[in-house]
Amino acid sequence: MPFDQGGVTFSLFHLPQPLPDDAVARFQRQAAGELKEVKDEPQWGWIGNRHLLDRVIDEQSAYSGGYLHLGLRQAQRKIPPSLLQAECRMQELTRMAQENLEFLNARARKEIKQDVIARLLPEMPPQLTGIPFYVDSNISRLYCGTVSQKQLDQFCAVFTDTFGFTPVQLTPEETVVKDLDVPAESLERINFSPDLTDNAAGGTLGQDFLTWLWYFTSVNNGKLPKTRLGDFFCLVDGPLVMVDQSENDIGAREASIRKGLPTRSQEAQTALRTGKKLRQAKILCGLEGDGENSQKEFGWEVNLDADLFGFRSMKLPAGEAMDPESVFEERANSIHTFCELFFGLFGYFLNQIQDQEKFKALQKNARQWVNDWPSGE
Repeated sequence: MPFDQGGVTFSLFHLPQPLPDDAVARFQRQAAGELKEVKDEPQWGWIGNRHLLDRVIDEQSAYSGGYLHLGLRQAQRKIPPSLLQAECRMQELTRMAQENLEFLNARARKEIKQDVIARLLPEMPPQLTGIPFYVDSNISRLYCGTVSQKQLDQFCAVFTDTFGFTPVQLTPEETVVKDLDVPAESLERINFSPDLTDNAAGGTLGQDFLTWLWYFTSVNNGKLPKTRLGDFFCLVDGPLVMVDQSENDIGAREASIRKGLPTRSQEAQTALRTGKKLRQAKILCGLEGDGENSQKEFGWEVNLDADLFGFRSMKLPAGEAMDPESVFEERANSIHTFCELFFGLFGYFLNQIQDQEKFKALQKNARQWVNDWPSGE
């Protein structure tokens, strides 16, 4: 999904060292090849930001709005499953008739399939997929346009081959190590359930954070702590995916809550009581207005995967720019603002759970929040 239009999906990476001065030339040296060169195996290579056939990468085409903005392309020949199945069956029936057989053994069917693939594959047009990305060199951050772990692993492998170092994915655990220089395992898990003992708390750090954000915005009517970027408000909304990774055996391990008002439903309260925590939810954020602009309007909407800090289908505030360069810069700045707010909230959360007294008070108040559940659908 591209960054210059529509909703954006992305994962975040920290670059442990700056890109070299010849970065653009390195991308060009490992640019995607010609489609006629695609054989049996997938072909990976860097491309420009204009389209999937944009194989020329230079100082002029590699940047959008001041950001290094490129993509990684996969080209692969594939036989449609229905065509492969039909061709194989046709060959099987022909051989059975020629050899007067009632059936073919597994070895014969395997040989036929291999022959069909070898014959058809070179005739198939390559299928193209791309992973867009851009780099904010001011904060050593890379925005990669996918949340698929398989694609992220492939992206990192090609990036490492190009530059000799690997970008670090900003998961909750890696963020803690980067910002606090402490292992994430040293941070205690929160027990939100008033029905379970403290040592029954399970889940991941990201699930704790997203569930805390739900609690915090609920009891503060969406108002967030002040930031240097302004006063923001935030709500957590459905659909909700809640999971239980503790050792207690109460109820199902996962619950998906979609109907009515998910964040106020009795189903959500029951899930919290049994030890479940949020793994996925929608986050809606906006900037508080003042005076005539005091009406709240959501500027950002995004579906968050709490375990990996994966951002899906983010809607950005409406922009005013018209030309492509300015549009991209405006959208990148908007994404940056959201990420600064998001990681500021994560830092605020970490401050609450690092201090033992604050942690105890937080856990007590969060349990009371679950106990005094607001009425809803």
